[in-house]
Amino acid sequence: MPLSALEFNTDMIDAEDRENIDLSQFEKKGYIPVGTYLVRIQINKNTLPKAYHLEWVQADNESGSQLCLTKERLAEFGFADAFIEPLHVWAQKGCLDLSHQPELIIRLDKANMVLTLTVPQAWMKYQAKNWTPPEYWDDGIAGLMLDYNLYASQYTPSHGDSNQSVNSYGTLGFNLGAWRLRSDYQYDQSFIERKSTGTSSSLPRTYLFRPIPSLASKFTMGQYDLSSGLYDTFHFTGASLESDEQMLPPDLRGYAPQISGIAQTNAKVTITQNSRTLYQTTVSPGPFTIADLGTTLQGQLDVTIEEEDGRKSTFQVGSASIPYLTRKGQVRYKSSLGKPTSTTHNDVNNPLFWTGEASWGWLSDISLYGGAIVTADDYQAATGGVGFNLNRFGSFSLDITRAEANLRNDDQGKQRGFSYRANYAKRFEETNSQVTFAGYRFSDKEYVTMSEYISSRDGSDSSSNEKESYVLSFNQYVAPLELNTYLSITRNTY
Repeated sequence: MPLSALEFNTDMIDAEDRENIDLSQFEKKGYIPVGTYLVRIQINKNTLPKAYHLEWVQADNESGSQLCLTKERLAEFGFADAFIEPLHVWAQKGCLDLSHQPELIIRLDKANMVLTLTVPQAWMKYQAKNWTPPEYWDDGIAGLMLDYNLYASQYTPSHGDSNQSVNSYGTLGFNLGAWRLRSDYQYDQSFIERKSTGTSSSLPRTYLFRPIPSLASKFTMGQYDLSSGLYDTFHFTGASLESDEQMLPPDLRGYAPQISGIAQTNAKVTITQNSRTLYQTTVSPGPFTIADLGTTLQGQLDVTIEEEDGRKSTFQVGSASIPYLTRKGQVRYKSSLGKPTSTTHNDVNNPLFWTGEASWGWLSDISLYGGAIVTADDYQAATGGVGFNLNRFGSFSLDITRAEANLRNDDQGKQRGFSYRANYAKRFEETNSQVTFAGYRFSDKEYVTMSEYISSRDGSDSSSNEKESYVLSFNQYVAPLELNTYLSITRNTY
């Protein structure tokens, strides 16, 4: 093997003390003078959005200097924790010893000051082209926001008085650092012959929340609705900590149902949940489809179609989630603590409750999930289930819930019952269609949900408990016509 060496001729330097100039360091291959440099970072051909001040320190190696990378810096660059944690520190400044990682190639383009890192993909966190990792998120600036929707209508019959109405709903909020304050409002006013006949206003939800990027979670406190994939939703006052799918890449997030119906006239369509307006729009006569609901809606949605002449028709749409599988070794969770309350008043007249649920990726194709909801006195429920990735046959999940309740208007003592739920989803790539059998649930006579238990405390009759329910949907895209067809069947028995 031929040998080679690089040597500088100091006689070429025009300086009186050239004998005292030491150029031996520059004879070393890849030498970078010790110091701090502002460089752009490129990892596997992806350029990071900002430049970094990085330090090269003296080292006993072939080049005589080495880039100082700390655990915090690697985490900021998007390296996976499983790669970072085993690394050892070799300098007082927290510099990591990367000499035993030959697969990690580091090069500095001195002319353009661009640091290129070639890294095995397994060492990096999940990345997507249309998603920014949490390391680069910004809390934004402080500010006040107002989201409003204003709707006005008039009905003038051939005979009789004319009717007018004004409706408004939206959200008032304030941002400061990572904290977000939100308050939903609703306002309705009715007129007959332009004379006011009544007004109503409410603040259904007022809550404070902030993201926790390190946990991919969101912390919330105040008055709002319970978010659960296992139990009925209800309004409560308290606090919660839950995994936030909005922090995940788009292709790892959930879905929202499409709502379809038929309007006889130019009609107003209102979608509510727990008496809170979620969506309102005007549609033309004939079939309509609403497909732009938020992806975080869960539970039963109430849809009201109000025709021009005042006729109303209502129906419910189930938004039960399709079976979701958690990646192997990961956990998704939700936990809430508080007291159930009404959206029309702030009386905290119900018992303290706690609920928690989690899904754990046990194997690549199998996830275990479960949860519980308990009150301080007369209600307890526990759920256990398993989800399967059946690959080309779709995905399937099955869970069982046992509930025990002591109803105030029931003289039979405690009721103990079981509820069984199954979900199935399959996408047919050949025909670009999707079949979802979501939320099939069968409950025995003695099974009581948390919502039914709360109603019993208010004196409501719980004899018509839900026994069986399911949502069956089919979606087909017709490419030649650029048409999306949607069929949904919902059934509830009591």
